[in-house]
Amino acid sequence: GASRYRVGRKDARMPRLPLFFLLGLAAVLAACASSPDPAVPVDLRGQVPAARYVGTLPCADCAGVRTDLALYRQGSTPVGYALVETYLGTRDGDRRFERTGRWSLQASGQPDLALLTLDPGVPERERHFAQVGELVLRALDRARNELPAHLPRSLVRVPDDVPAGVPVLTLSDGRSLTDLAVGGQLVLLLPAHRAMGYGWRMVPDPNAVLEPVANPAYVSDAASAARVAAPGLEVFRFRAPVPGQQILRLEYRRSWDPSAAQTPSVTFTVRVR
Repeated sequence: GASRYRVGRKDARMPRLPLFFLLGLAAVLAACASSPDPAVPVDLRGQVPAARYVGTLPCADCAGVRTDLALYRQGSTPVGYALVETYLGTRDGDRRFERTGRWSLQASGQPDLALLTLDPGVPERERHFAQVGELVLRALDRARNELPAHLPRSLVRVPDDVPAGVPVLTLSDGRSLTDLAVGGQLVLLLPAHRAMGYGWRMVPDPNAVLEPVANPAYVSDAASAARVAAPGLEVFRFRAPVPGQQILRLEYRRSWDPSAAQTPSVTFTVRVR
């Protein structure tokens, strides 16, 4: 069944910006919100995020930018955002940066689509992103145009019961290496069209070091429920009781057709120590 989503420093000198810089949009927000004053400092202490989005975005000179965006509001009024970006595989290794700022929301004139601006009123920092339904955020360039479909251009919304410190991996993190401490947890969020009969299936591993936590959950997009083919998200949760390394492999197929040729798949390497 559908799960309910609650969702939720100044920059250090940044490396070169990603080739196409994406970020997210809150899922159940009002159609329009007035732009906040960019001159007023943002203080998010003690506040709970209204929405959180994660994913790995393209980068011009690194392996990708793992992005974790939390949006805050009071009622229907945007308050601020907190952004954590990790530039993967740079010449200096992985580099992590944190920032906060303000955001505003505008209707786009299209069904199930709205436009988010980070740092409105600050031209050198403005970035624009689109929300498709409630679960997926799609890239826009600085001119508010769509990015090429072949790029990993999406962030996805995190379930409200996932703690902030738990790593969350998406389809764009395929072939990644993730380190966990013994006793740690891991969450996978993968898009699926269950209404069309498709879903992700774990490939058994006799040497597994990760343990599944309950059965995979499915979160549908309530805003797009009228569209039969609207995708949702499958949520896989794991814990790491012992040290070791495992390659998680999942295949995307119809449950009644286990022998389908050329089945799409994704892998994640997890190292527990």
